[in-house]
Amino acid sequence: MTLPSYTKQAAGLRLTGYYTAFFAVYGIAIPLWPRWLEAQISLEHVGLVLGASYWLKLIIVPLTSWIADAVGDRRRVMITLAISVVIGLALLPFLEGWILYAAVWGVAGAALSTGIPLSDGLTMRLGQLLGVEFGKVRRWGSVSFIVVTLCVGWAADYYGLSAIYIAMLITSTLLIVAAFSVPQIHTKPASSKVPIFKPLALPHFPLFLVTVALLLSSHAALYGFSAIYWKSLGYTNTTITLLWIVGVVAEIGMFSASKGLIDRFGAMPMIIIAAVGGIVRWTLLAYGTSLPLLVLGQSLHALTFALLYMSLIAYMSKRVPPDISASAQGLYDSLAMGIFFGILTMAAGYLFEISPSYSFLLMAACSFIGLILALILLRAVRSSESKF
Repeated sequence: MTLPSYTKQAAGLRLTGYYTAFFAVYGIAIPLWPRWLEAQISLEHVGLVLGASYWLKLIIVPLTSWIADAVGDRRRVMITLAISVVIGLALLPFLEGWILYAAVWGVAGAALSTGIPLSDGLTMRLGQLLGVEFGKVRRWGSVSFIVVTLCVGWAADYYGLSAIYIAMLITSTLLIVAAFSVPQIHTKPASSKVPIFKPLALPHFPLFLVTVALLLSSHAALYGFSAIYWKSLGYTNTTITLLWIVGVVAEIGMFSASKGLIDRFGAMPMIIIAAVGGIVRWTLLAYGTSLPLLVLGQSLHALTFALLYMSLIAYMSKRVPPDISASAQGLYDSLAMGIFFGILTMAAGYLFEISPSYSFLLMAACSFIGLILALILLRAVRSSESKF
C-alpha cells in the first residue's frame, strides 16, 4: 500500500467536495426524479424504470468494486462512473417508451449509486490511515442534499418539471469535477486476482450482509413513491421537499452523534435500534396523512438510515481487511441497493396501485424481519468473539 501524501484536513476537504457534489445529484434523484419520470412515462412503469437501475447494480457494483480492489485505486473508477451518469442523462430527451428509459436510466442510475460504496470505502480507509472522521465528512453531503432539494423543488413548482431534468444534468457534470479531486491512494491487493466473493468467507459476514441489505432496502417505497403519494394527498412540491429535508436534518444530527453511540454500545445494538425505528416509521407513513405524522415519520430517518449506515461502516471497518474492503462494500451495496431494492421497488409499485399504505406496510415487514436477523447476528458475533 502507498501511504497517502495528504494531510487529514486536505483529505477531508477533498472528500467533502465529492460528497457535496454527489448528494447534490441525489437530492434531485431521490425525492424529485420520480416526478419527472412520471411526466415522461406512465405511472405503472415508473417503478420498473427505477427498479432497472437497482437490478443493473448486480453487475456494475461487484464489477467496479472488484476493479477498485484489483487496481488498488478507487478514484479512477469513480471518475468513469460520474461520466457515465452524464452520458445517460444527455440521452434521455431523445428516447421514447419506458423500455428505452429503463435501459438508459438503468445504467446511468446504477453508475450514480455505485459511487457511494466506493467513496465510503475510500473515506473509511483514510479514517484508518489519517484519522478522517466518516460522519463529519459525510454529513456535508446531507447538507448539500437539503439545499439542492429545496431549491430544485421550488424551481419545479414555479418553472415546471423540466427544472428537475436540467438540475440533474448540471449537478451530475459537477460530480465529474469532484471525482477528479478525491484523494488518490493505492492499496496492494492480497493476491494477483482479487475474488469478488472473498468477503463472504469472513465470519458472520453473509448474515450481516442480508441483515443490513434488508433494512436499507426497506426505504424502497419512500424513495420510489413517497413524492407521488404525498402529491396525491394535495401537498405541493415545496412541502414534499420540506418533508425530505426533515429526514435529512435528522440524518445530519445522527451522523454527528453516532460515533459516540457506537463507541459506547457497539455497532450491532445500534443496528437493532435502527430496525425498530423502521417498524415504527413505515407503519406511521402507511397510515399517516396529516403533516405532523408525516414529519414524525420522516424524523425517524435518523434511525432507519443514518444510525444504520454508520453502524454498518463501523462493523466493516473493524472486521473487513483493507485489501478486500471495496469488494465487501460492493457486495452489500449490490444486495441492498440492487437485488433487495430492485425487488422491493417493483413490489411497492404493484402494491401502490392497490393502496399506497400497502407499500409502506411491506417496508415495515422487512424491518421486522431485519430486526429478527439482527438479534441473531448479535448473539452469533458475541458468542464468537468471546472465545478469543
